[in-house]
Amino acid sequence: MKEIILQRNRLIRIIVAGEHCGFTEDMLKFESVVSLINYYRRNSLLEYNRQLSTELLYPLRKPNLEQTSWVIDGVRSVEHLLCQLRGLHAAHLRLIRHDDQITAELDSLKEELQKKRQAHAAFIASYALFLKQVELLESNKQLLFDESEIAQSNKNKEAQQRRLKSIRYQQQQMIAQIEATERKIRENEALHCSLTPKLSKLHKELGTCQFRLSQLNVSQAAMDKVLQEVSFLADLEQEPLSKILVQLTLRWQPDRYLSLDCTKDSAFKVIRSLMDCNPDNSNGIFLIRPSQSQVGHYALTISNENHIFNCLIEYRDLKHPESSGYAFLNTKLFFSSLVDFVRYYSHCSMKEHNAHLDTKLKIPAFKGTL
Repeated sequence: MKEIILQRNRLIRIIVAGEHCGFTEDMLKFESVVSLINYYRRNSLLEYNRQLSTELLYPLRKPNLEQTSWVIDGVRSVEHLLCQLRGLHAAHLRLIRHDDQITAELDSLKEELQKKRQAHAAFIASYALFLKQVELLESNKQLLFDESEIAQSNKNKEAQQRRLKSIRYQQQQMIAQIEATERKIRENEALHCSLTPKLSKLHKELGTCQFRLSQLNVSQAAMDKVLQEVSFLADLEQEPLSKILVQLTLRWQPDRYLSLDCTKDSAFKVIRSLMDCNPDNSNGIFLIRPSQSQVGHYALTISNENHIFNCLIEYRDLKHPESSGYAFLNTKLFFSSLVDFVRYYSHCSMKEHNAHLDTKLKIPAFKGTL
C-alpha cells in the first residue's frame, strides 16, 4: 500500500495472520484487506501512525481525483444513504406540516381580519349616528325655555357624549387590532414564501438520495418501507420538538459521523487522535456506531473536558408500546431519525442526559464521501 504524505511516499505493510489482517500484530482486527481499506477510507491513519494525518483517499489506478456526486462507497454508503433518506424524509414531512399550519393560520387570520374590519365599519357608523344625536340635542336645546327640560336635555347630551367617547375608544382599539392582524398576516406570508425554496430543495435532495440508492441496487419497495416507517414516527413527534427541529440546520451528511464498522475501542482511538490534533478545540468531537452490547441500538462516542464518553442511543421500532424512534437511554426525547438526533444535539447541550456532558455535537469524526 502506498500513501502520499506532504509530497512523500509511504509504504505501509499489511500483516495477514490467519483470518485477520492489520498494520501491526496488535491491530489484526480486520477480516479482509478490503474491510481494512474501507475502514481507513473514512478513518484517519493517525491511530496507526501519528505522522499519517490522512485517510486512504485515492487509489493509484484512479489518477483522476475529481469524484462526481455519483461516486460513492459501495455497501457502506447504502447504510449512510438510507440514514440520509430517513433524515431528509422526516425534515420534508416536518416542513410540509409546518407550512400547512402556517397556511391554516393565514386563513384564520384573514377571516379574523375581515370580521374586525366589519366591526370597525360598524363603529364608524355608530359614531356618526350618536354624533348626529348630540348635534340634534344641541339644536333643540335652543327651543327650550323650561329649566327642567333644559336640564334633561343637558343630561341626555352628556350621556350621548359618553357613548361617543366609548365608541371612539373601541374604534381606536379595533384599529390597533386590525394593524396587529395585518402585521401577523404579512409575517406569515413572508414565512410561507421562505418555506417554498426549502421544500423544493428537500424534495430534490430526496429524489437524488433515492436515485443514488437505486444505483446501488436498493429496490423501491425497500425505500418505501423506510419512508413509511419514518412517516409514522414523524406523526408521533411531539409538537414542541417539531417546532424546534424545523428551525435547526444541520450541515453534515451521515457519513461524517456514522461508522458502521467502528468498535468501541477503535472509536476511542479515532476520537483520541482527533483530540490530540485539536488540543484547543477538543470538546464535542463525536461519532455514532452500532452498539456492541445492545444489538439494534447505537452508541455515541464523544469527547468532553479531555475525557471520552460512550452513550447508548436506544432505538425503538413502531411495535414498542410507548415512544418510538431514537433517544438517549432512559430519556423521553425521541427523534424520527438519527439525523434529527444529531440535528438537535448539535445545537443543544447533552447535560440533561449526562451532567458530565455539558457540550454539543460539534466536530464529526470523519471527512465523509457522500
